[in-house]
Amino acid sequence: MKKVILVAALAIPLALAACSDRTKENAAATADSAAMDAQVAADNAQVQADQAAQATADAAKTAGAVAAGTVINAADAVGDAASNAQASAAQAAANAASATAESANETAAKAQANANQQQAEANKRD
Repeated sequence: MKKVILVAALAIPLALAACSDRTKENAAATADSAAMDAQVAADNAQVQADQAAQATADAAKTAGAVAAGTVINAADAVGDAASNAQASAAQAAANAASATAESANETAAKAQANANQQQAEANKRD
């Protein structure tokens, strides 16, 4: 019996040493796995950051194009308004000229009528 107890007493440190080595190996494997997971997560984060940066750059380009288009449209609208204003001013000037011509024609007709009447009166006296 003493021999069994002695063998058991000697076996316990060896068993603990074996368990300790396995625990160390498992801990190392777990640490390696965690490191790989962290690297994959970091790589994924970098890819997502690159995609977000590209999306932001694309959005900025789009915004710039929209702004440029708005400026062009505004310039066209100003040009159209100026053309319309010039056309309106030209029409107003033409209308005024037409009214002046009509008035001049009426005045000329009255003057001719007066001249004819005066000639007729002068002819009667003669």
